[in-house]
This record gives sequence, C-alpha cells and structure tokens, in this order.
Amino acid sequence: MPESAEVIASKLANGLIDDAEPNAIAKTLSGGSALFDRIRRQSSGLWVGGTVTLTRDSLTFVPNALNRLVHTHDHVRTIPLGDIAAVTDRFGLVTRIVDVERKSGKTFTFRCWGGQAFAAAIRSAVTAHRP
Repeated sequence: MPESAEVIASKLANGLIDDAEPNAIAKTLSGGSALFDRIRRQSSGLWVGGTVTLTRDSLTFVPNALNRLVHTHDHVRTIPLGDIAAVTDRFGLVTRIVDVERKSGKTFTFRCWGGQAFAAAIRSAVTAHRP
C-alpha cells in the first residue's frame, strides 16, 4: 500500500490464505506438518493474523510480524477496489467472516471484530470508486 494512500478503515484480522505454509521451525514446534495439513484441508487454507486496511483505492491484508516469521512465503494481499465484485459477511464462531469476491471469481476471506460494519465500509468504498 502506498504511503500516500488515504486510509478509510483498518482492522486487526485473520486472513484465510490458501497457500500459507508454516516454516520448518513452526512445524517442529507444533509436532509436525500433519496438524497444518488437517487444518488446511478443513478450512481451505490457514488463518494468518494481520491487518486489513481499506483505502480509497484498495483493500490490503498484511500479516503481522509473528506470522511473517513463521510462514515461508509473502502473504500480503492487495485487491484494487475496481476488481471487487461483491462483499458479504457471515456468521463466524467468535467474529464475523467477510468474503471479498473479485471479478476474476477468486475470493479473499478474513475474519475480524466488527466485520459487518467493515464489510459495509468496503461496499461503500467500492461504490464510491466506480466511475
């Protein structure tokens, strides 16, 4: 996200990252990769902690320092507002889950406190961004 981007809203969140892969240290400390493999199969990815930031131009997920340390790849996700087709929120066990569907058909999913209001803010920003 560019330094000059005007932030509309930002939330601590967990992003569902389909290709998240814990590094060897994380696997060793947790007793092996079987646990991560089971979670990945059940959830279609791993929940990665970080921050979701909405600007006038994009929605960006950036993993927190701990998750950058224990995962093997860069899991930053940036979605231009013009690429967002739909935003929905749904029930989650502890926090609301927000699904951001891209025009390509791919979906970025995250969960956060206040997810219903944050989803509404994203929808509003997408509408304002359209010509």
